[in-house]
Amino acid sequence: MDNNTYIFNFTFTPKKLSEARKTVQKRYEDIDMLTASQVSGLRLPKLLELIRKTLEDEIEKLAQQLNKTDIMVLLYQYPHFAESNDTQKKINLVISNHYSPTIGSYVWGLFQHEYQNIYVQDLLRRFFAIDQFDFLHVNNEAVTKGFVTSLTSSEGIAPSMVQMFTTGKLKTEQLLKTIKIKSESPIEDFLLFRMLQNGLFNDEILRRDGEGFICQLLERYPIQQYQELIKSYLEARNHEEFHPKLLEQAIKRLHDPRERMVDWEFLSESAMNEVNRWLLEIELKKFFEGDANRRFEYWKRYLHYIKNVVQLKGRNDPKVAFIYFQDVVVVEFGNIGAAYFYHRRGFDQYILSRTTGTDFGRKSVTAKENLLKETDRRKYGEPLFIHKLGHHGYFETWTAKFTRHMQEYMDGYYDYSE
Repeated sequence: MDNNTYIFNFTFTPKKLSEARKTVQKRYEDIDMLTASQVSGLRLPKLLELIRKTLEDEIEKLAQQLNKTDIMVLLYQYPHFAESNDTQKKINLVISNHYSPTIGSYVWGLFQHEYQNIYVQDLLRRFFAIDQFDFLHVNNEAVTKGFVTSLTSSEGIAPSMVQMFTTGKLKTEQLLKTIKIKSESPIEDFLLFRMLQNGLFNDEILRRDGEGFICQLLERYPIQQYQELIKSYLEARNHEEFHPKLLEQAIKRLHDPRERMVDWEFLSESAMNEVNRWLLEIELKKFFEGDANRRFEYWKRYLHYIKNVVQLKGRNDPKVAFIYFQDVVVVEFGNIGAAYFYHRRGFDQYILSRTTGTDFGRKSVTAKENLLKETDRRKYGEPLFIHKLGHHGYFETWTAKFTRHMQEYMDGYYDYSE
């Protein structure tokens, strides 16, 4: 006979029983509130009068004499705005004396609509002291600590809860679900707006929740609130730190500032410059995509000096980019060849103007390119062509050559050549 002793550990989770319990509990909660609503008109005035007359020292004794229906009648029209401070305080003492998870859950739902009401907040503090919001079934130590901080803060519960959303480790969606915040409730709107307002200065909530989720939140706000939030985001970063999805959303909602500036006037000048640099970088990147000579990598160095990048976008236009500096325009072509350097005023007057004429649209791609390769030093007395440089050889070789010329041209010395 085998003398080994086997000990079997069994765990049993009565899921169906739990679900049935919740269903029954919900059904009778509804019945309780239905009963309260039916008798409220007759019972509530008498209850309130009784509470008004009862001294605070004797309110606990009164509470013990009241039944469940009386408490539900008090909750049915809670909070009682018309009552005095003293009476509302005593109402809270009565309700908390009859506390149950069902009542806790009901008041938590009220709080989400009346989160600024001091008596609703007081009632929640009393409930937390009893069972630490057991009705929420929170099994997260950080969240429980967050509640402790919020309930003891002089700011009020809701403003203090923002910290849980701004610096907490749980993703926002998970935290909302954990503490049973109802979708589209006033408290949800308050918490999420303040989270974005306080948290877009750095990348913490973006790393935690992801760009896509933050964009979804930003999309819900009307233009004025959206501008307030995106302002805090943009003014805390330079263009290299921008998140593509957020900037793409901003351009979509506020339009391209190069075409319509009025919706961007809320931004500081320095932040606006960073947005424009981001747009220019995107424009250059798209133009030089797949370029073997790494021209994008080179021109990106000059983003702080580039004023604009213009591409021809007609159906039969050549792939060409006009890179505008303060007094110089560089013309780059899609095919690897030479970059042409022009005086800005002369370029706009005698070359750019050609691209808007009807004759230009009828010409072949090659003919159009030739019209953009003017080499006359002057045109009717106006300085025009400066120089042209090829991109041949190693990256370090041609970029060093370009840099030497750019330094001279940007300093106003246009006769420089090698």
